[in-house]
Amino acid sequence: MIRTFYVYAFMLLAGSVQTVWAQTLDPQLSMYMYNPVYYNPAAVGSEGVSRVQITQRVQYAGYQTTVGDEGGTQSTQLISFNMPLAKIKSGIGIYAFNDKAAANFQQAVQVAYAYRMPLKDGTLSLGIQAGFLSKGLDYDLFRPNVPDDPSIPTGRVSQARLDVGAGVYYNTTDYWLGVSVKHINQTTYTLITERSTDPLNPNVYLTAGYRLGLGYNIDVQPSILVQYATKTGIENSTATFNVVGTYDNRIWGGVGYRFGDAIMATAGINLMRNNALRVGYSLDVTAVGAQVKSATSHEILLAYALPVPDARKKPIIRTPRFRY
Repeated sequence: MIRTFYVYAFMLLAGSVQTVWAQTLDPQLSMYMYNPVYYNPAAVGSEGVSRVQITQRVQYAGYQTTVGDEGGTQSTQLISFNMPLAKIKSGIGIYAFNDKAAANFQQAVQVAYAYRMPLKDGTLSLGIQAGFLSKGLDYDLFRPNVPDDPSIPTGRVSQARLDVGAGVYYNTTDYWLGVSVKHINQTTYTLITERSTDPLNPNVYLTAGYRLGLGYNIDVQPSILVQYATKTGIENSTATFNVVGTYDNRIWGGVGYRFGDAIMATAGINLMRNNALRVGYSLDVTAVGAQVKSATSHEILLAYALPVPDARKKPIIRTPRFRY
């Protein structure tokens, strides 16, 4: 029954999301299925291992705002860590990102906590995150019509504000489903003048995925990420679909599509004992609006799962020198 419901929900979402043209505030990732901590605080600890992860993305590589000016390329760096706290049915995590697009830049640090409730078939988590998000402008990258205009500031200007989010996450062995909201407190910035405010409007995220075993060594995982812009509605919201196949729980690759933007190809490999090291790469090829965008975007992912501590009691080794 739940599988049938999931399939219908997946089809409904696919048909309801419109083409997207506007640039969203939050950094955009193609390998979102491997970055659940960034999208939903309730996902911390859901993998059952402690994992540190780094993602580097260059979007619309080489994009030029003016002739000879490549300042329009968007780049994002994201680092995260999360771990389960099984004894108290919880998970904790932290992430930080740096994001730059032309003269706009932003940085954030968020700490997340999730309470995980085991149910009959899976685990339901309730999570919250809080931290600071700094937004800024690099006025040296502006190209005024009148050079040295005294009314235009120079240098970099930034402001940091409190940022809060929350989410719900349900996962089983076969599938996962999560809903989260970023920027709940709707803080505002005054980067230009005190009277010119730039509000941080909430964004709602839906993430879902399903693991389908096609044989002893092959798994296929379709997934979806939907970002709903609460301020402007469905026409400025985004949806991304991915289908990733994994062989022998080690080599993986897939294809995806971001509505109104690009076709994606993803590949990666799991290395070391217990597949502790994950390395991935995603290539986006612009499919819509190529006349105003650079052709490609590139994303690299590197993750490491820390060894699980041995719960067995270690023997006490005594030496005459340190024995009291």
